[in-house]
Amino acid sequence: MSILALDLLIECELLKSDGGVIDIYKLPDQELSRRFSYYANARRACMASEIGRHPTDIKLNAQFSTWSSRFSKESVLSSLLVYNSVVLNDPLISSDRAISIDDLHKGLEFFSWLHPLIKNNIVTVYPIDFYGRPNNDIPLLSSEDAFRSSISPEIHDYAHSNAIIKSVIRDDQGRMLVLREDASLKRRTALNVGFKDDQLYSGVGLFLFQTMENIREGDDKSLIYDQRWDKDGVLPKEKFDQWAYQATNQAIIVRLKAICNQTELAQSLGHTYITESRFESVLLSLSHSKNAEQISPCVRFFNINNDFINIESPNMLLDLREKHSDAFDRFNSSLLSVSEELHQANAEAFEKKCKALFEKDIMPQVDEIRNAIGQIGSGFVKGTLTSFCGIGLALSTGSVAPLVPSLLLSAAQGLSETLPAVRQVQLMKKKPAYIWHKLVKN
Repeated sequence: MSILALDLLIECELLKSDGGVIDIYKLPDQELSRRFSYYANARRACMASEIGRHPTDIKLNAQFSTWSSRFSKESVLSSLLVYNSVVLNDPLISSDRAISIDDLHKGLEFFSWLHPLIKNNIVTVYPIDFYGRPNNDIPLLSSEDAFRSSISPEIHDYAHSNAIIKSVIRDDQGRMLVLREDASLKRRTALNVGFKDDQLYSGVGLFLFQTMENIREGDDKSLIYDQRWDKDGVLPKEKFDQWAYQATNQAIIVRLKAICNQTELAQSLGHTYITESRFESVLLSLSHSKNAEQISPCVRFFNINNDFINIESPNMLLDLREKHSDAFDRFNSSLLSVSEELHQANAEAFEKKCKALFEKDIMPQVDEIRNAIGQIGSGFVKGTLTSFCGIGLALSTGSVAPLVPSLLLSAAQGLSETLPAVRQVQLMKKKPAYIWHKLVKN
């Protein structure tokens, strides 16, 4: 569990024994590098065994996407009123070896704030970015159909109908700037691929139109060439359209690979995969649907848009969950019960059944949680974190087991089929495969 991460940070003298942050700005560069390297190497070495020892249960637990969700105090506190436990990404560990001092300090503050939640085993922090050694680079690959055959028809049509392609330029300082300009207007040689209703906090979006020059054969018969990018170039319309189409296909393939990697981890932990992106929630539903026209991409069975709950701190949350554990457990169980009852419901009755279950099973639990917080809270004051100002949950009600292999088939290039253990599939088959979780701040 993540207590190991805390112990390592304390042992490396990056955190104090009470969870406080060491002033790393006063440390010599060499000493700071030594401490961080020890922590990073130990985390990478222990990751597989940590994940293998992760406890499983029948409750609703969550693992947050590292691509389409972002850590915030509000989201963690609100999530722990819905989910029994959550898995978050370790901000100090990635596939890169380097980290800036400022990012290191932010990561340590992250651990310091989470300290009581980690100690109570309701938050776990794994180096998810390093899991499976994901690569954010798009390799130079040859495809006769611009990667069209690597994507299922449903995903292809959905992605292209929602693609937002913007121009990109490089400024005098070497920074790549995404413009508001539609890339098709000036047909520049750099573009960014995004999608409607999407949040992408990390990953691939930038593409350069590069040409191969001075192609020659190396000593070992390999092909050697020079890559050239004309930053001020303008492409003919036909060539630009072909390139933009291929770039969109490549972007969605990389996204599917990342989702596949993280949902496989979530299933192995017995958790539900959480995304903040509506686009990604639809993408997930398309990935394991035999008939895309029959799916309900976003089932909003739980959507509250007023001041729901005010949580002031991790300690207040722990106090609530300790003193009113029965109410919390009933709430968690009710969400699982609703998901199970909606499982494979026919399209005609789905929305009606969803509304009835929300009124019957969910709202009474919401009111009970509200009342419990009113009994222990000090009231809403300036600076208080407002959780659940607006949260929408969109459950997948399809079968969990086919989700990962279907994602693999949807982006089969360079992937091997990795299925979760049978015991995990059995454990999770009544749980939602993924949830679209949206937190709206006032």
